[in-house]
Amino acid sequence: MKINRREFLSLTGKSAAGAMIFAACGLPEKELIVQSPVGYPEDLVRGEDAWYATSMPDYANGDGVIVRVVQGRATKVEGNPDHPINRGVATARYDSTLQILYHPDRIKEPLSRYSKSGNVINVSWNKATNDLRNMIRDSKDKITIVTNPLRSHSSYVSSEFAKKFGAKNMYFDPINQNTQQHTLKRIFDLDRLPHFDIENSQTILSFGADWLSTWYSPAQYNEMYGAFREGNGGERGYFVHVDPRMSNTAASADLWLSPIPGTESDLALGIAYEIITNNLVEEKFINQFLSVIDFNLNEYSTSIVAKKCDISEEKIKETAKHFAKHTPSIAFGGGSSEAHTNGTFTTTAIYCLNILTNSINTKGGIIPNPESVLPKINSTATGNSLADWENEINRWSNGEVKTLIIRGADILHGMPEFTGIKEAISKVENVVCFGQVYNDTMDYADLILPEDTCFESWDTNIPEPAPGYQVLGTQQPIVGQTMTSDGSGVISNSKSFGDLILQISKDLGENIGNDMESMIKGDLKELHGNVSDGSIISNSSDNFTNGILQRGGWWNLSNKNKNFKLSTKGISSIKSNSDFSSIDHHSDEEQNSGDKHHSSDFFLAPFISNSILDGRLAYAPWAQQTPDPISSASWSTWVEINSHQAEDLNIREGDILQIASSNGSIEALAYPHPGIRPGVIGVPIGQGNKNGGRYAEGRGSNVLSILANMRDSESGALAWAATKVTVSKTGNRRKVPKMEGDVEARPVEPGVPVLVVSPNETAKEAQEHNHHQYQKELFEKKDSKSKSDH
Repeated sequence: MKINRREFLSLTGKSAAGAMIFAACGLPEKELIVQSPVGYPEDLVRGEDAWYATSMPDYANGDGVIVRVVQGRATKVEGNPDHPINRGVATARYDSTLQILYHPDRIKEPLSRYSKSGNVINVSWNKATNDLRNMIRDSKDKITIVTNPLRSHSSYVSSEFAKKFGAKNMYFDPINQNTQQHTLKRIFDLDRLPHFDIENSQTILSFGADWLSTWYSPAQYNEMYGAFREGNGGERGYFVHVDPRMSNTAASADLWLSPIPGTESDLALGIAYEIITNNLVEEKFINQFLSVIDFNLNEYSTSIVAKKCDISEEKIKETAKHFAKHTPSIAFGGGSSEAHTNGTFTTTAIYCLNILTNSINTKGGIIPNPESVLPKINSTATGNSLADWENEINRWSNGEVKTLIIRGADILHGMPEFTGIKEAISKVENVVCFGQVYNDTMDYADLILPEDTCFESWDTNIPEPAPGYQVLGTQQPIVGQTMTSDGSGVISNSKSFGDLILQISKDLGENIGNDMESMIKGDLKELHGNVSDGSIISNSSDNFTNGILQRGGWWNLSNKNKNFKLSTKGISSIKSNSDFSSIDHHSDEEQNSGDKHHSSDFFLAPFISNSILDGRLAYAPWAQQTPDPISSASWSTWVEINSHQAEDLNIREGDILQIASSNGSIEALAYPHPGIRPGVIGVPIGQGNKNGGRYAEGRGSNVLSILANMRDSESGALAWAATKVTVSKTGNRRKVPKMEGDVEARPVEPGVPVLVVSPNETAKEAQEHNHHQYQKELFEKKDSKSKSDH
């Protein structure tokens, strides 16, 4: 006898009668099996939820999160209010990461390719593990392992594996911060990023970095920004942001300065000139600044800088005065400001402004961070520079690398075309990729291994930047392998990257550890014996470990870094801007003429997407549909172009534009708006995936592919914001998918005047004068306009 759900629920409500009926016709087991657990009707679910503390190092920079789990399903990710990094603040990206658990295109089993041009086929884990073991055994001293920047037990396992088998470790980040870290080491002798004490500042001067949206830990910075704006019981903070395009951070500033790209160093030194020449700070700080900045400041007078940057002298003076007088002040920069051929020069000029206001190692300024509490785990990591990658790619081309292992990095999508990476990777004999969804790099892989997500595996994380004291984040599996809705098997028969590397190493006679869980718990027990205070205190090492896992980590407010000093080396050897303007910028004539509005030459300003980041969340429909905070666009690649310049070039919203550089071209949808300076176009990073699952494939364009071969002269980092492009219309149009309306703003009829009763006037007379007379005049105007139209 067949019975549907509605009939079943109706009968169960009839108590004894229902029992008698089921005794006769049999219990409808199919209904219960099909609906359990993901297909339960809402009115039948009576499960209790559980919350687990963990972290997501691949998607958030050390943020602590708590995950809601109901009947074995992770359903919600929130900020961990206990964690000192984000203090409970969450972002929309947190929930998007959940979709990798249940993604319909998640890699189910290991895949193998028997020839470079062949298709992949499913293989067993035994077969895949055996193949990987043989590859490593036969390739000793000719192995490279590529990962995203890691500060965790996974990074320890990776580095130990490299030592044991003569492998080379490479970190890949398409938008890296090499120049910033290179500069901080040079000026302040810092080995890791400092804490930017935003919440205790009175004045913030930031360059380039979109720190309220995508730079490092925006959840952390948003929480501190709220305290900064409240003033902590004092004066409300004042914020100046410098960026050629209006980012989410620029939109939040009191003053937005949009210089010509690459002239941020001129602006920083122009501000310093104004402070020094007007003695706005103590003389000892001026002398200290001049001992580090060893060049002629007179070249950066306000009038000269105003012309170079195309910013008014008044705004430069206003910024300098506020920065010097409303202390504590803090200046920092990154993102596009460091991504030019003079990146080191620029970041040096920016960070040295803190010397003038005594904002080094002080409350409300730049505070150094201590080293990792676990010595085996590195406390800092950044992507290798372009120069490093070019050397490595040459090794691939020359046959010096026999086995290439890639985890957490889609290098074929994130590397510019000029590097020749496609040709080089084709010459590597064995390419092994770990991941959850098939990506562009996997087209060149001989072995593809499904990897556990951060919700299914053990790991740790050292946040960077830390909050000025030692913090250790923990990552624990909060769900097991998930069954498909039809009960036919698991969504993905995945394994932990760390566990598999440990297993392979042990099989080949090199014991790094048994598994990630025992290694992490063992290190936490060792930590218990080495510390006497901190967020968790217990006489029992087991209770100490459990307490850390329950809270999502361990931290100690008293463990700080007090060793912070200025470098005596100075920066006189750093290449100045002397050749920069003539090579990378519009001529002075072009800057100061009206022709720049009609020019089709632009600076390309790529920016990290607020939703899909650099593409690592492109697989998630929730991330794809999250609107950009400025344009409200989603699901596509668009071009931000100055509205006045677009009008001069006859470009309308939705026009499909071709953006061409010396290394190729892409197409994107035009989005004219006033929040970007003339001569600059902004294009989001992350789209243009050939692979990546049904929600990412063939969507938009990959702006990184057309970047020019330019780099910072000191650090060797890719100058990803220095590319010059031409823009032209293709003749095609398509609607920009965005959240805002399409109705243009237009004036409306004025409202009815407020009733005003004049002296010696009755209310009735006032009503006649204010309302009836107004209506009469209004309709007379409409009638006359209608007649004239006809």
